[in-house]
Amino acid sequence: MSDAALVATAVLVALCAVLGVAVPVPVLVAVVVLALVHRHPVEVALALALVAGGRSDASLRALEAPLPDRVEGTAQLVGDPEPGRFGTTVELRIGGRRWQAQVGRSDEWVLRPLLTGDHVVVAGRPSAFHGAPVGWQRSRHLAGRLVVTRISRGPPAAPWYRLANGVHRLVADGASSFEPSARSLYLGLVLGDDRAQGDLDRFRFQATGLGHLLAVSGQNVAFVLLLARPVMARCGLRTRWLVGLAVLALFVLLTRAEASVLRAAAMASVALLAATSGRLVSGARVLALAVVGLLLADPLLVTGLGFQLSVCATVGLLVGVRPLSERLPGPRWLADALACTIAAQLATAPLLLGLNGGVPSVATVTNVLAVPVAGAVMVLGLTVGVVAGGLVAPVASVLQWPSRLLVGWVEAVAATGSRSPLPLLGPTRLALLVGAGAALLLRRGRRWPVAVAVALVAVAVRPVPPPVGPTVVGPGVTVCGATVVLDGAVDVVDALEALQRAGVVRAEVVVGPPSESSVHVAEQLDATLQAPTGRAGGDRSDAGSGRSAGPAAASEAPCTVAP
Repeated sequence: MSDAALVATAVLVALCAVLGVAVPVPVLVAVVVLALVHRHPVEVALALALVAGGRSDASLRALEAPLPDRVEGTAQLVGDPEPGRFGTTVELRIGGRRWQAQVGRSDEWVLRPLLTGDHVVVAGRPSAFHGAPVGWQRSRHLAGRLVVTRISRGPPAAPWYRLANGVHRLVADGASSFEPSARSLYLGLVLGDDRAQGDLDRFRFQATGLGHLLAVSGQNVAFVLLLARPVMARCGLRTRWLVGLAVLALFVLLTRAEASVLRAAAMASVALLAATSGRLVSGARVLALAVVGLLLADPLLVTGLGFQLSVCATVGLLVGVRPLSERLPGPRWLADALACTIAAQLATAPLLLGLNGGVPSVATVTNVLAVPVAGAVMVLGLTVGVVAGGLVAPVASVLQWPSRLLVGWVEAVAATGSRSPLPLLGPTRLALLVGAGAALLLRRGRRWPVAVAVALVAVAVRPVPPPVGPTVVGPGVTVCGATVVLDGAVDVVDALEALQRAGVVRAEVVVGPPSESSVHVAEQLDATLQAPTGRAGGDRSDAGSGRSAGPAAASEAPCTVAP
């Protein structure tokens, strides 16, 4: 099958997986038999698509089955527990179904030492999801929520899970000398474990286009194979492929089999097989085979945003990097880095527009500055970090000094970039940037297309002027001059995103009603907006530092806003 036919097959398989196309079993068997006998590309593509569609339909029917009145028995953790303000959340598999389980504070101690693959004995009351993203629910095969009423330790995990969890704990123990926020970022860069990431850090990485660094992907898989290369080089061709598969399988378990790492590991497996068999294959062929294989194994994977972003970014890299790199000015290393970032951003832009309302225009700069450093952190984490986890604290701290320095750099890039006045790139601004890219691609030695491209880029990234008068920029968030006024309970990330869209990157005062939630939000907003003075309530300790100054403070603001 040619590359073009294989790509078309992957698209058809994905479409049938999304639609859940199902045909009668006799028809499916007949199509599969014909494909095996004739091996005609059309028949093979149709057979693969119908198999994926049938499996998708069966999975959807299983998710839509009526919920029982009560669930109890031995459950396996299919994700790491995530502590929260009101308890711990964890995904469990019990009786062939998956649940998002909520464990109260009185029982969460049972989950604290456990990781993916461990078992617990639970009993609880199930309920359906309300308002949860459909794609997220389907891609994770979640039947609903489970309020746990009784929980205790169960049988030990399988050996392969114990091995992966042992490495996970060593990496985590080796980072004990890090500050809490830096430790969370370190574990996210090395293992994709962002459970301890705070609201402020989450916003900063989203606002600067660096969120993908916390989702393990192709770069991480490539580094893992590079680390395993000395061992693989001493093996025969077939053994080399098996060793590579074992390394990839361990890494997938270590990073909890997220969609992006599954896609990257599947592509690496295909590439390894081609290399050990002496065949040359194109990137498009490798991606198509990986997508087909993954969707045959789990068709609902296609509904997950992480999988969609990963595949789109890979397509952008395969298609756009070379032509962009050849036409971008500057040193080759810089042109290559810019081409990778721009190609991935443009390819994922349609999905990001629906998710965040736009693509951060500062992302090109932040990715060039942070991605190489994040790669170095990942390599150090899986080598020095593992060793540090088995040493006493003072020695581990010395060994981890380079990693702390590099993580600090990534943190600084995200923090600085999140305060940039550069706007989110909506459809119009993205169209201007696409026009600039087209001008560069067509320049062919002429200078005027470069001038046109520069002008289009300047218009596309012009900052959004902040509101002058009292303006409601989001639910519960009002901007009044240099004052941000909170009205009731406001989510930190939602508030920061609303301010970013409105062009508000500085504020002198953050005020709101005197409640625990508004105090927390005010602290996070103040940390991001860098309030230089605290006018509300008289000094910075009452407002500028994030403490809610209450309605009285709002009246002292430069203009009057109803609290």
